[in-house]
Amino acid sequence: MARGKSAFYIALLHFPMRNRRGEIVSTALTSMDVPDIARTARTYGAKRYFIATPLPSQQHIATVLRDFWFSEDPSSTRRQAMELVHICANLGDCYEEIERLEGKPPLVLGTSARDGLPYPLVDWPEARRLIAERPVLVCFGTGYGMADELLQACEGVLPPVKGGTEYNHLSVRAAVAIVLDRLKGVNHGRHG
Repeated sequence: MARGKSAFYIALLHFPMRNRRGEIVSTALTSMDVPDIARTARTYGAKRYFIATPLPSQQHIATVLRDFWFSEDPSSTRRQAMELVHICANLGDCYEEIERLEGKPPLVLGTSARDGLPYPLVDWPEARRLIAERPVLVCFGTGYGMADELLQACEGVLPPVKGGTEYNHLSVRAAVAIVLDRLKGVNHGRHG
């Protein structure tokens, strides 16, 4: 059972990201991120899944991957998921598209695997409440995480996903699935 009819969007950002040395880079698209995250987005009721990269070659790859699934039968569940995919250059493009669709700007929430960031933390119950009330864009980084300038552009950051060990380097596909389940999953209602 779906909760609420909120305008809920996600974005997979590829620039500006940090690499393992902390340098600012543009990350490459991973082919599995396109269909896998689209299927997760569709399962949890996102209105659109943005893939944002400033590199034309990466935009082309994302388009080819998305369009490949459109050759399937229109009733295919993978094709239905791929209908959510929108390819753009950056976070600003995502924001503008949501504002155009919704008639008002979205609340932008960031994600990070790092603890103790100097940005407002939005806990899970509060994030679920916000999603039920207004358009929300949840941003996911690639590589070794979003650069500070992206996190600063967010109105808040969700808590890091942690597995209870010192190892904390989930694939973005896994992180998206966990975060969306915590935000929109039917088992997370009031239990936080």
